[in-house]
Amino acid sequence: MRKYLLLSLALILQGFPSAAAQTFEYSVKHRHALRDCRGLLTITPDGAEYKTSDKKDNRKWNWDNIRTFEVKSPTEISIVTYEDQKRWIGKDKVFEFTLLDKKTTPDLSAFLLNHVRRPLKLAVLPEDTEKPAFEIPVKHLRTIAGTQGVLRIYNDKVVYRTAAKGDSRFWRIQDIRRFSQPDRFRFQIVSYLPKTGGPDEGYDFQLFEDLPQGVYDYLWVRLHRSSYYPEIRP
Repeated sequence: MRKYLLLSLALILQGFPSAAAQTFEYSVKHRHALRDCRGLLTITPDGAEYKTSDKKDNRKWNWDNIRTFEVKSPTEISIVTYEDQKRWIGKDKVFEFTLLDKKTTPDLSAFLLNHVRRPLKLAVLPEDTEKPAFEIPVKHLRTIAGTQGVLRIYNDKVVYRTAAKGDSRFWRIQDIRRFSQPDRFRFQIVSYLPKTGGPDEGYDFQLFEDLPQGVYDYLWVRLHRSSYYPEIRP
């Protein structure tokens, strides 16, 4: 009898994700202009919370109160809120955290993609065993020095993977505002992610070879959903 009870309990528990799997906690340093503070950053399905000994700095946000959540590197997380900055009129308050005890993992990025509807800035990519429809070697053009990597295009996402710290990107199809090919060996992606000093973040890629045939149309019908292509659902 006891054996059957234990088996039933195990089956019931399998239907519920563990609390630990749904919660991420990091000891962090919150960067300030003059004096940093330290505390605990907790990320859950409901949102994020920062607790510190400085009560004025304590915050709790649900996901709808966060404008942009950024995993900028394995040791850096930024939360752009709707609070106004007191020193800079019209600018949103940004909480920049440096992780002290451990690094972010692909599990956190996958968790955020499942729980956050707004565009995300993910430099730490989730694990992906899916085969892309297209894989294109590219160089990301930047102001000072570019990075080299691979642009992978899937049915419901586009991923730029590079070994350069902080420059990888993950875009869900619905988070892309537009894409373009200004010349034969260039490809650009502009997302709905707000950019400091500009309206939206854009990635300008230099192609190492001609864009594979069909890429442009493949992305177009997924970005511009139409009744003419009812079978295509990102």
